[in-house]
Amino acid sequence: MEKKSVRGERTMPFGDTCQVVHVNAHNYAGLKARASKNRIMSSFFTSLEDEVKPCGLGLKYAAEGQERYFLDGRAYSVSSDKYLLVNESIPSLDVAIKGKSTWSVCIDMDEALVNDLLLQQLQPNELDNYTEISRYLLTPELFVREVQAEESLKVYLQNIIRASASNSIERPAIELIYDLIGFILQGNKATIHSYYKLQTIKLSTRKELFRRLLVGKEVLEAHVYSPLCMKQVAEECCMSEFRFYRLFRQCFGDSPYNYLFKKRIEESVMLNKQGMNWVEIASLLNFTDLAAFSKGFKKVMGVSPTKAVL
Repeated sequence: MEKKSVRGERTMPFGDTCQVVHVNAHNYAGLKARASKNRIMSSFFTSLEDEVKPCGLGLKYAAEGQERYFLDGRAYSVSSDKYLLVNESIPSLDVAIKGKSTWSVCIDMDEALVNDLLLQQLQPNELDNYTEISRYLLTPELFVREVQAEESLKVYLQNIIRASASNSIERPAIELIYDLIGFILQGNKATIHSYYKLQTIKLSTRKELFRRLLVGKEVLEAHVYSPLCMKQVAEECCMSEFRFYRLFRQCFGDSPYNYLFKKRIEESVMLNKQGMNWVEIASLLNFTDLAAFSKGFKKVMGVSPTKAVL
């Protein structure tokens, strides 16, 4: 299973072995401890309640059933369409599976290895740049989030679960980690690039500003159906309204108002597909009337609601 290092072969800043285990209700207590910084732990449970401690960068995914994780009063749902990224700066989080057959996988990745691959993505033409890894540290602010799983990643994770459960992984397990990190970085490219768009001198400042901006982004997304004052959002981020506007635009390429406006139009499309008519949708999304909604819809989508092919 594991790729053994050879003395004198190379010097890397991260572990190059990977532990693989499959757990269930009978052996979980004895196997949940880590033997290396990189670990693939597939599992099958119908019920589970436990406290888990993240190590490095962790990915949680359920091919069948559902896992729920709880952190600081917030619930994160993990299913076949969505995975959770967590970072070891979080001391612990609670996990629960209740009354549903659940095939899932928890994959821990050495943070230094993730940083190395991230650096290669950001500076693909640079050679021998391991000393620069600290500049691209994956922060908890960047990778503690639910992420929509792309089809190719879902297939990859489902194959890992099947192979791990049947003890039939034929490749060195660390190579699966290499490929998986590539999937993660590709799927989170927009967030990663947003983080590095912040023009700061100190890494610590960038981390803190990005954390605050993500708070603001979450507040905006939580108010798709309700009125919201941008001053309120800025206060949630502990920023002045102008600074929030300037940094949000620098980071995400759009103003907070336009970001929320586009989210409402995107939501209107989903509501229409579910059978609601445009008058009901305009009212639900807090537009003053159908005319204002139609004007905004055309601005974003290029056509009026009645002419849109949904």
